[in-house]
Order: sequence, then C-alpha cells, then structure tokens
Amino acid sequence: MHFQIGDVRPHEESEIKHIRHSEETRTLRPGDIVETFGHVFEWDADCVPIELCERWRNEGDTLCDNALREVFSSPSSSVGKDLLRALEERANSRDGQCEAISAFIDEVHQAPPAGLLASEEEAVLAQEFFLDNSIQIMQALLHYSLAGGFASPRIVRTLEAVSYLVPHVRRDDAGKSSRDLSHILNSISKASSDRTLSRLLETFQFVLDVMGCSATAAPAHPTPDDAGDRQSSTHAAAQADASSASEVAYLLPGGEGWKSTVRVRLLHGVARWRTEERWKREGRTNGGDAGVPISQEDMAATLAAFSTIPIWCLHRLRLPPTPAQARAYLALWRHVGFYLGVAPRILLRYFSSTRTADKFLATAALHLFSDDLSPPPSSSPTPSPGTPSPEFADVGERKSTILRGPTIPILVAVSNRPPLNTSLVYNIALTTHLLGEPLSAHLGLPHTSLSARVRMHAFLLVQRIPHIFAAWYPRKAWLEKRRTVLREGLMRSVWWNLGLRTTTFRPRTMVQDIGPEGEAGGGEIAPGVVEEEKVKLDPTRAKVLTKMWKEVWQEMVGVCVATFAVVGLVGYAGLRYFLHSV
Repeated sequence: MHFQIGDVRPHEESEIKHIRHSEETRTLRPGDIVETFGHVFEWDADCVPIELCERWRNEGDTLCDNALREVFSSPSSSVGKDLLRALEERANSRDGQCEAISAFIDEVHQAPPAGLLASEEEAVLAQEFFLDNSIQIMQALLHYSLAGGFASPRIVRTLEAVSYLVPHVRRDDAGKSSRDLSHILNSISKASSDRTLSRLLETFQFVLDVMGCSATAAPAHPTPDDAGDRQSSTHAAAQADASSASEVAYLLPGGEGWKSTVRVRLLHGVARWRTEERWKREGRTNGGDAGVPISQEDMAATLAAFSTIPIWCLHRLRLPPTPAQARAYLALWRHVGFYLGVAPRILLRYFSSTRTADKFLATAALHLFSDDLSPPPSSSPTPSPGTPSPEFADVGERKSTILRGPTIPILVAVSNRPPLNTSLVYNIALTTHLLGEPLSAHLGLPHTSLSARVRMHAFLLVQRIPHIFAAWYPRKAWLEKRRTVLREGLMRSVWWNLGLRTTTFRPRTMVQDIGPEGEAGGGEIAPGVVEEEKVKLDPTRAKVLTKMWKEVWQEMVGVCVATFAVVGLVGYAGLRYFLHSV
C-alpha cells in the first residue's frame, strides 16, 4: 500500500520511479512521480534537493553553542543545571564578558518575525485540534516520529553518542551488533527501558507545554529560585506586543511554552557538544560527509516530525483534519521552530504551508535514511519489499538500524505500561501500520500475526468513538468539558509517570563507554534534580477532574445507548406497521 503525499498528477504505474538513495534524486525532473519507502509524491520545486541538504548538514546552531561554552567549561559541567536559568543568571551578573550569552538571550527574547509568529486564532485552533486528537497525535509521535523517524542513521549516530533513546548494550568483538530479535530484546534491561520511558515522558511534557496544557501544582520543596523561575523574564516582552491574557502569550518570551522550547534548544546544544567531544576522541571531525551533530537538517526534520507526521497519521487513522486545523497546527510548530533554533529561511521556505511541509518531510526523510544504504550502481528502480516473514522471526542481515536505532527500545519501553498497557506485539503492529510496510521492513521490524493486526484495528476503532460522537452530538458543552479534562489530565499523567516531577530539561550524566560486563553506567538524572523538580499535585482538583471525566463518558455512553434504543424502537415499529399493511 502506498501513501500519497500532496497532489499527484494522473500517471501510470510504470511512470513511478522507486527511489531509495539520495544520489538517485540528482536525475529527477519536475513532474516525475517518485516512490520512496511507500510514500508517493510528485517531484517539484518544493522538494529538497540533495545539494541543499548537504549544506544544511554542515550548519549547526552557533549562537546556542557559543553561549553554552561561555557559561560552562565542558559538557559535564552542565549536568543537572537548569540551562536557561544558568544563562540568564550569568547575563544578569555582569561578571566578565558575556557577549555570546547576551546575543543568545537577545535572540530568544524576540518575537518571531512576520510569517513565523502564530496568531491567537491559530494558537486556539491548534490547541483544540491537539486536545480533540491527543491520543492519536501522541501515538503518531511515539510510533512514527520517534520510533521510526529517529531511526535515521544520521540521527542514530548522535543518539548513540549521548545514549538518548537507545539502550546501552554490549557490542561483539567485531564492533557490530547482533541482528537477532530475541538477542535484541534480551539485551534491553529493565533499567535501560525505564531510562528510555523517562526520556519519552520528558519529550511528551515538552509537547504538552507547547500545546498550552497545564495543571495545578506547586514545588514539593520550594527554593528561593522558584519564585524567580516562575516569573516571566520581561527582557523584551514589549516586543511581543501581547498581554498576559493572549492565547499565544505562553509561547512568547517568559511563557511556559517558550521556556520549555528554549531549554530543549539548549539541551540540544549540550548534546551537540558531547557528540563533538566523543567524535574527537574517536578521531572524527565535524564537517564533510558526516556534517555536524544535530545540524540544521536534523533540526528541521525533527520539527517536521512533530508538526507534519501527526497530520499524516491522522489521515491513516481515518481521522483527517480540516485544512484550517492542519494549517493552524503547522503555524504553531513553525512559531516553536524559531525558538528551537531552526533557521528562519528554512521555516519561511519549507514550513510556510502544509503543501511545502509535506514535500519537505518526504524528501528530507529520504536523504536522512539514505546513509545506511550503498549508492545504487544505476538509476534503475529498486524492487519492492519481499514477502512477509513469520511473527518475530529473525530479522536477518539486511542493512537496518534495528539494534543501533531507537525503534525496538522505544516500543519495549512503552509496552505493558499505563495508561494504555498495550503489548509489544500490538506496538509493533501499530508502528508498522503507521510507517507502512516498506519503511518498517527497512527498519527491520518483524511482521505480526493477523490476529494481532485485527486486535490493533479494533482498538483503533474504539479510540475513534469520541470523535464520531463529537461530530454528531449538538451539545458543545460536552466537547469543552472533555477538552478541559484532557488539558489538565494529560499533564498530570506525565508528571505522575515521571515520579511526581516536572522536568526542566537538564542534562543527565554522561554515559560511559560500554565495558565487557554489558550495560554501561551513566545517563541518569543528576543528584538533587529530582528533589528540585518535584511537584505536589492538588488532590482536590484531581477529584474534580476525575468526576468531570466520568461525566463525559457517562453522557457519551448514555446518549449512544438512548439513540440506539430509539432507532431500534422506531425500526421495530416501522417493521410491524409494514407487515400489518401488507
């Protein structure tokens, strides 16, 4: 099955050019119909040429990197620190030269330029769209964006260097990892899965912060810095031209969504620094074919993974958004991308509309996933994937990133965990369904049984019931109550699973090289951070939300049962009348 990206001109099957490597795109011409990893689109000016990706690959985030190096002497000295607070305190201390810090602070305290600043209408529509489809969007981010998209070889190299979302497992003497699935599953320890789950939850908290979700909580152990951290820095708030009541104020300087975004950008800067240090120890250098870690190519592709992939997945889940919803959702993430450090020229060119964003993602993903494939000897089409293999059969020696990448570790980490408590088989089936067979095969995912796929589709159908109900139920107060509960409940759920803490995206301890005993140490939260980030939830509000959630479901079930009963009675009466009149 092929997934069509954007508008595609009428064409014959024989016209499709099957592309598997970036080098094959050099010969493409506008109007060519391209298929790559099961996605079909028409090549045009909105597609990203390989030459442009190669330039982005050598561009990082110099402003962020310079600011971090002015505060910290090494990546290890940043462990456990609130990076944004550290920069602001150094800038305010006037202790020594802080030119790089001041330049960074000045930039992130500006409102996004015209074309990138989300309007209040777009922010409201994007938030409502997210809440109405929160379960599906979170599944899209987990199973496609993270488990699938982060398996790109270029991204995997960085993930390995900082051990983010990948297990710390022992390699064999040849330096290569076994590709046997049973060995892969056995090599992922409970501690490693817990670390992966914790980082996934921190990523989801970032998404909720960006979407304006909030919950009532207070620090379990208040510190003198808490009050200052909660007050918005007003360094350039006037430039935002927005009041505290503005629907987009939380994404402008000083807002909670803004702070989370800038902290994630700084965290990426530390990861880039760590990767560069590791590459130096291994005798590698930045630039050239390898590029720089967490480059503009990587950052732009990651932004697309959060902004465009959920829209794709909603279409596959038969819950297509309206054009206005898709545009608003993209506009909000485009705004966020400015503070994440994605170059404005990239945002304005490739994230200006859903059409250009679709073409960007389709072609950027091709370039990112080409790295683990040898360039083709000719431009001949690549054959289609082979026949399915038995469930959980050995993956074999195909060129994939199944062990090195985060795909299987992520799926293992979220299996049999609340709130959904889905099995590993279910999670693999859903990932395959969203990615498509060609990309799933490329990543080495095993095929699941027919019964597993049937159960998956049945579960997805149940998840669609509230959407169907909301589309036909005229009482809008029901929908607003559901949004209210989800807006707070989702964040509370993340905090609860994080151990009653809210992350401020602080660097963790560095993972040491893997020794002969198997799993390495490190990658942990620094001492004292858990206590600083601890929150105390409001139990009274929790009871109110629980009551509201029950009322939402009771009303939906009651209305559905009553509707079916009335329809049944009317049908029965009509049938009797028909039989008596014959």
